[in-house]
Amino acid sequence: MPRLSAVLAVIRDEGILNLPRVVFESLRLLDFHIYVITRGELLAPPPVADGVAMYADALDRLKRARENRTDLPNEFWRDQASGASHCATLELNGELGGVVWAYDYPAERPIIVLEPGEAELSTSYTMEKFRGRGLYRALLYFATEWQLRERPRLFTIVASNNPTPMKAVCQVGFHEVGVVRRRAIGGPKFSIAKMKAG
Repeated sequence: MPRLSAVLAVIRDEGILNLPRVVFESLRLLDFHIYVITRGELLAPPPVADGVAMYADALDRLKRARENRTDLPNEFWRDQASGASHCATLELNGELGGVVWAYDYPAERPIIVLEPGEAELSTSYTMEKFRGRGLYRALLYFATEWQLRERPRLFTIVASNNPTPMKAVCQVGFHEVGVVRRRAIGGPKFSIAKMKAG
């Protein structure tokens, strides 16, 4: 059922007429850049705009915010669509503005093989009306700091066709450790253990 709800959310967000484009995008080969950060590598926090509040381990808060909303993109439903159980959220003047999901081992990730004690920040989204204010980077920094209190190392992945996160992850302190060329919906996985062995 979660996969069906994810498909329905894509149809709702993109419209039925855009489904061929969505399918094409998921089948196209992309470079997925693997980034890592360890404790002590976090850079200086970015400035945070007035009225911004961020919440760690905010799934219950997000569920309450979703109760009366029909306009939220599918990225706000990853607990139902892909089994995520942790997220950080950002609100601006009390209105939900963004989310970053955290998947920790033993979560099955589509691109990275997580080892015990590791996690991946993934599937982030900033509501369109809040973009261009540095809120994505602020939430990414906040979520990274939160997750590094729980573990010594954290990963994130950015597709080559997504320039905003590519810039933001480096500004937070992540550094690239590898690239996997694959389709979004299937292909090879990245493993630090295999990289070290090779």
